[in-house]
Amino acid sequence: MSAPDWRAALRAASGTKAGRAERRLFAELNPDLPLSPILEKKPARPRPASVLIPVIDRPAPTVLFTVRTPSMPSHAGQISFPGGGPKPEDDGPVGTALREAEEEVGIAPGHVEVLGTLGLHHGGLGYAVTPVIGLVHVDAELTLCPREVAEVFEVPLAHLTERRNHLIERRRFNGTEYDMFAVPYDDPDAARRHIWGLTAGILESFCRAFNDDPPR
Repeated sequence: MSAPDWRAALRAASGTKAGRAERRLFAELNPDLPLSPILEKKPARPRPASVLIPVIDRPAPTVLFTVRTPSMPSHAGQISFPGGGPKPEDDGPVGTALREAEEEVGIAPGHVEVLGTLGLHHGGLGYAVTPVIGLVHVDAELTLCPREVAEVFEVPLAHLTERRNHLIERRRFNGTEYDMFAVPYDDPDAARRHIWGLTAGILESFCRAFNDDPPR
């Protein structure tokens, strides 16, 4: 896909049926389970959050991911997008995503062209996440927050928008089996990257929206 084509597809993604769809990811894959086996009880209400899907504006575009530090109180060591919960000063979900990206990896909001948002994504642990698609200037400097981010890496956009790279895998926790989304990637500069859970579910929506596929 040429540069004008992938740019057009990114801009159009949030307007597709798949891009607008609200999804309850854990419930989709596990309709017989009342809640994730990781939880002791169902949260009283969803916890709002926003993430930035940072598409780096390279000749062959890539998407930036973070690896959370082992000391983080939640999702320690996992692969994720920059993101988090809202603050009163944020200008809506987009403002939250941009602020969190700057705090976590140092991407200044002025280096991000917001192309749209995807529908609300409900994860198995009670988060209700708004994904924001952002085109990041290739010269944007990264400064990682050492408390939150252990490292960052990039995955080619072409890998993430290829349907066959999106999997559903079976996991087990405390004797209960459940299904999760996954997107493995063989990083030529490191060990295999295994993106799973809520981040992988958002990527599955992103892939469908990019290709204008209908939602599940």
